[in-house]
Amino acid sequence: YIQRNVDFLRQARRHHAIKTGTLQERKRNEMEQYFDKIAANDPEITDVEIVGNNRFLSLNQEEKVKSGAAFENNTHVTTLQMSTLKLDCKFAVALAKSLESNSTIERVLLDSNAIADEGLSAIMASMSKNSTVIELQIRHQSKPTSSATEDELCDLLGGNTTLVKLGLDIRSQLAKIKLDKKMAQNREIQRKARVKANKK
Repeated sequence: YIQRNVDFLRQARRHHAIKTGTLQERKRNEMEQYFDKIAANDPEITDVEIVGNNRFLSLNQEEKVKSGAAFENNTHVTTLQMSTLKLDCKFAVALAKSLESNSTIERVLLDSNAIADEGLSAIMASMSKNSTVIELQIRHQSKPTSSATEDELCDLLGGNTTLVKLGLDIRSQLAKIKLDKKMAQNREIQRKARVKANKK
């Protein structure tokens, strides 16, 4: 609530400045510029590892959501680790949209955030359109996942055959069994593909 109120105050001050003609565009900070570079497809950024970073935590909600959207057209980042950053469903939905079209990210690590049902479902559904992510870790979220969401996670993966390592905190045994089976099937598909490639 405190962060939300701070965002409201920032917005109110901005609207007032626009109205009175006193708005001065501030220089984007280092963290915002970092994600601007990712969105601009900077070839020097291949691994994104942000864990419990205070500069990221101080970003407003809009900038956090933009950070998730920054990967949509990026073709250089292969590992994305954003953990212990209080990332919520709005971020997760933006990232999910990015993952639907991204074709280079292989590892997505989002442990210890605040991603709940909507965000988790969006990320899992994005895997049905993604063919490069092989590892997805979304453990230790501060928000619980409902049983109904857990039961549909495996179906959301659709025809994905590339995801082989999945880390989720799931209470439903049926959902866990279904996901474990899906990962085992994907590993076998990838093994056969490697064998076929080696024979050529």
